[in-house]
Amino acid sequence: MRAFTKTYADPQTQQQALAHHRWIARANPDVRIPKVLQVHPTGIDFEHLDGLHGTADDLVPLADLLGHQHTTAHTRELHAARLDAPHTSDGTTIAGFAAGRRERLHHLLASGAVPGLALTREAIDGWLERAATMPAAFYKDANPRNFLITGADVTVIDFDSLTLAPFGYDLAKLVVSTAMTTGPLPEDTIRQAVDTYNRHPQHRGLPGCTWGEFAAWCEFQHVLTAPYLGTNNYRFSWHTVRPAWTSDILRRFDKEWAP
Repeated sequence: MRAFTKTYADPQTQQQALAHHRWIARANPDVRIPKVLQVHPTGIDFEHLDGLHGTADDLVPLADLLGHQHTTAHTRELHAARLDAPHTSDGTTIAGFAAGRRERLHHLLASGAVPGLALTREAIDGWLERAATMPAAFYKDANPRNFLITGADVTVIDFDSLTLAPFGYDLAKLVVSTAMTTGPLPEDTIRQAVDTYNRHPQHRGLPGCTWGEFAAWCEFQHVLTAPYLGTNNYRFSWHTVRPAWTSDILRRFDKEWAP
């Protein structure tokens, strides 16, 4: 069997990726991921799978897959998780949503390196507080490069990042990172992606992701991904391609946190 070897900076990072792989396999048993063939001190041999990375044309079907993944994980396990605390299961600990993320967001806002900000520091803290009471899903860095597509089959790859997150947060990463790669996305496509994603949690009686939440999570992703502009095929800054309605929504929410 052909192998793809991924190397890691140190054994701890490798062990973390391996634990994430095991957790995803358990939480989403019907989602295709590459098998682990062999483990090295700072590397993992994964099953080599052919396919093309996701594109803007794949946004809606990938949103459908994410909605299924997050709803299944919540139903099987994460219904017992709190977003403001780590979640441990079978020896694997998944970091809470705010852990580390708040500090990183504050640092990037203070640096002045993120163009076209649509959220203040106070608004970010407000959204993090709101998120603490939301149903738990997860974040696994759903940028289009982390999917391999062969016909109707989709393989989820790359297990470096895994945290708890609200429903819709990783969908926002998919939308923002796709737009940063390919340029402006049709608004109808974005709306269809969110609606398609939400059908999964709503079918289970869960609220899914509101438009206000989606707009906020897109801005979180803008702040966190802006430092990578010019690398990893990120050619467009989100502030130049974001739909105008997302900013309009956030301006209304900003009034809630105004002094």
